[in-house]
Amino acid sequence: MQTELVDSDIARTAAALARLEGRRDALKIRLDELTRDIELAKGRLAVKDEVEAFIDAVHGSASRRNLAAFETLLTALVQEVLPGEKPVALDLSTERGLAALDICVRRPDGTLEDVLEDNGGALTNVIGMALRLIAVVKADVARFLALDEADCWIAPERVASFYRVLEDGAARLGVQCLAVSHHDLSQFSGQFHIARVVGEPRTGVTIESVECSAAWNDAAPGLRFIRLVNVQAYEDATLPLSPGVNALIGPNNRGKSTFIRALRAMFYGEARDSLVRAGAKSAKIEIGVAGGRILRFIRQPRRTPVNIWSLHESDGRVVETPSMRYETGGRTVPDWVGELFRITKVEDLDVHIAHQKFPVFLLGEPASRRSAVLSIGQEASYIRDMLIIHRERCARDNALVRNGERELANLRTELESFEVLGSLREILADAQDRASAIKTAEKRLQSQSQTMERLRAMTRQVRQARARAEATAALPEPQSFLKLSTAMQHIQERERIGRATLDVAGRLHRAKSRLACLQVLPDGPPALENLQSAQEVRKRLTLLRGASAQAREKLVRIDAEASALRAAMADLVEESGGLCPTCGSPVSIDTLLDHSSHSTVEPLNA
Repeated sequence: MQTELVDSDIARTAAALARLEGRRDALKIRLDELTRDIELAKGRLAVKDEVEAFIDAVHGSASRRNLAAFETLLTALVQEVLPGEKPVALDLSTERGLAALDICVRRPDGTLEDVLEDNGGALTNVIGMALRLIAVVKADVARFLALDEADCWIAPERVASFYRVLEDGAARLGVQCLAVSHHDLSQFSGQFHIARVVGEPRTGVTIESVECSAAWNDAAPGLRFIRLVNVQAYEDATLPLSPGVNALIGPNNRGKSTFIRALRAMFYGEARDSLVRAGAKSAKIEIGVAGGRILRFIRQPRRTPVNIWSLHESDGRVVETPSMRYETGGRTVPDWVGELFRITKVEDLDVHIAHQKFPVFLLGEPASRRSAVLSIGQEASYIRDMLIIHRERCARDNALVRNGERELANLRTELESFEVLGSLREILADAQDRASAIKTAEKRLQSQSQTMERLRAMTRQVRQARARAEATAALPEPQSFLKLSTAMQHIQERERIGRATLDVAGRLHRAKSRLACLQVLPDGPPALENLQSAQEVRKRLTLLRGASAQAREKLVRIDAEASALRAAMADLVEESGGLCPTCGSPVSIDTLLDHSSHSTVEPLNA
């Protein structure tokens, strides 16, 4: 028990010491980390001014490089369509912390003119078209562009140059275009896919075009066709689209812009009941997309939902995934349409699908929105964010140095108090060694105690063995026991004969009683028809009298032998001092031969 208490105390002490050592090690790690962090912070603070100067230099360099590239591109496009026009100039500034972009043209004297306010519509058209191409590429959306009468302010003789610029830009940037125009563009380029609107609105119009499916890779992104069913003047018309530039031409007021309205309804949700053909219950717009699928829009006036968007497999089934079914009703465009096809407004501007009534793109917007849509000047905001982050880091570094050095002093003071842990560990190790020695001595003492107990038991057994040997040595010769055994057998035989004699005596007594009864019978017995049974009874009585006499003689002899045997046993008991010759227990003549009633000798252990 004492050793268990000692072990418990030592274990608790070791656990407490281990916790203190863990705390000491954690403080050392924290000291090293804090020292390293303070050194790094001091190093960063030492080059603070140089870093700010470098960020400012990068800011200026990035702005000048990006602006120069865009100015060169826009100037080349403008002069391709409008030879001799003034070069385009971009002026990047900051408004309320945001990059702001002004789009101007540069006069020969170096001063700037605003494109929208100070110049004609032709220049505005060309720059607007170029800005759309740039926005579609820079805004990271679908590379699709639909222009509705974008050449409306271009002189007829410059229309061919306008579309050559569009064709070249779309091919270089990988943009699919649909251009709606009242000019006969087939005379300008053999690279266009030309479709014509034929018919009259009163009798119905349709589309005349060649098939474009052979030009498509099945997995390539882009719109394969636009199908209108009961949409305004169209009962059922399909406009095939090629991967490059597509043109839809025809006279004015024939329904060319209906396809633009269909696209705006599909992707912007701009749909009214007037979209439905007169006399029809609903209007349906279908657009072929990659993988043979069809994106469908249905407008159904006076029904709920009024608009339904759905995506279908080539066999007509609605596309389903484990997480959703691509069929949604309502007035706003479902999120999955924008996520899958990425034809959506950028900064709330319709970048992809131009409106016929608002041909000017971006020029009338605030300068900050122009910068955001075109992603021009973002580098400046990034660099400004870098500068803010750098200054915040410097402030944190100053706080780290100020507070860290105070914490370092506290850590060193606390670590000094842990210097005694080494001596405590040595004392604990010595105590553990002593406890181990005590446990070993205790085990040895327990083993010796057990040996002493075994020796005491063996001493008792030896003492009993000696007493038994002494008693055995005092016993008479074996011949005496043989005689005694023979005498006992004689006694047992006499006992058996005595019991038999008593049995015969009893039967003799009963026979005498019967004889007495027979004697009182009349002298003259009646004549018996059969005397054999009586003669047998008489014969048996004679035999019984003889057996009774013999039994009496045997009983006399048995009594004499029993008396002699008891005298011999009395002599034996007297010779052994009243003790049993085999076990040494007190005995009498009656219990001498009954060992179970007086044996007390313990068996000798092995």
